[in-house]
Amino acid sequence: MSASNITFADVVHQAISFSPASKEDALLLDLIDDRWVQRLRDISQTANTRLVYMFSEHSRFGHSLGVAFLANMVMHKLAESYPDEIEPYRQGVSAAALLHDIGHLAPGSHTAYKTWFPNQEDKHESVACRIIKESKSLQGIFARYSDNLPDLVCRIILEDSKLPPWTWEIISGGGWNVDRGNWCMVDSILAGVSYGKYNIPALIESIVITGDKHLALKENRLDAMMHFAVSRHAMYRQIYQHRVLLAADCLNKAVVMRARDLGSKLEFADEYMRKALDAQSPADLNLETVYSMRESWWRYHLMRWCDSNDRILADLAERLFNRRLFKTIRVRETDNEKNLLEQVCCAAITSGYDPRYYVHRISTHDMHAGDDRQSMLVLMDDGRIKNLSDAEPLFSSMVRESKGATKSWIALPADVKLQIGRTR
Repeated sequence: MSASNITFADVVHQAISFSPASKEDALLLDLIDDRWVQRLRDISQTANTRLVYMFSEHSRFGHSLGVAFLANMVMHKLAESYPDEIEPYRQGVSAAALLHDIGHLAPGSHTAYKTWFPNQEDKHESVACRIIKESKSLQGIFARYSDNLPDLVCRIILEDSKLPPWTWEIISGGGWNVDRGNWCMVDSILAGVSYGKYNIPALIESIVITGDKHLALKENRLDAMMHFAVSRHAMYRQIYQHRVLLAADCLNKAVVMRARDLGSKLEFADEYMRKALDAQSPADLNLETVYSMRESWWRYHLMRWCDSNDRILADLAERLFNRRLFKTIRVRETDNEKNLLEQVCCAAITSGYDPRYYVHRISTHDMHAGDDRQSMLVLMDDGRIKNLSDAEPLFSSMVRESKGATKSWIALPADVKLQIGRTR
């Protein structure tokens, strides 16, 4: 008697299943039970978004399972036409899809890297590969399948140029991929909005592998791709780049900045918080510190710091803990930004605030950055291969429009904003 499928309830597909009889699914099921994957239940998927959209409380765990499920769907479809190409990499791609986010930290995944290491690149992929290669529990699981798997999984996550490009394009390529494909839908549903919904089956059914091993989309499904592109565009504009969320992220950074400035005078911090505060880059974090950097850990420190004898740390922590967030002033095209910032800093000082912690410039970023040079290829009906931007004028227009549409604000306490006299 064959083993029964293991099924997880899912907000996108209603249910996602993995079969112990399948080699890649059996590996996934073993990995899901590992402590590093279970840790993702305590890593927020959307960080401070929950302070704006109240049901956005979900974790990286569900997202990671959804990404692995989508990756398996894509490979199952591709294997019908390219079995010899898919088979050698099937387990590696499946495992990479599940593990691609295990290097995320609290608070709030991507927000964490901006919090702990401002002005540095997000290195969660590199941290993920350290975990994969150094974790004894993960090594034990991989050893039951293939000694080469950890290396292959890391090469896929890091987009190794020596691999067939489709192996990593499934997870992190331009245009649609299983990572974006999952979070766009899940984050939309759990925020209680409809911006991120699109036609997943139509996209998966139309993906092919080109002669030079890239993923491509058949021209007859450009409508489905554009539906996704517009959905992703709306998710950034309406949710991820919401000015209140960006202002809340400033408080994360300000709290860590103040805790670091206090140094040995910081009244409460466990050993992992001390190590996190001492770290100059993600490479300085050992694995046990990474393992401990969870949302519950971060929230407990915030709660304790609300009662700190240091007035600044206590105020910053309490603002974030109890949603007493900074307000924002829009930097208009007609503003002299330098003069406006100086005016705000003077008003902050007059009100008794140190501008270093209480005045922050925030801005949106280009959500389509890189898509015009690394977008999914399109297989035209006449056999030609084009970039998505060349094949679909609407996508090209979205990329151009996004580049010129960045917005900037100054985040500041509410009473300072009243002094400035700007309503928006």
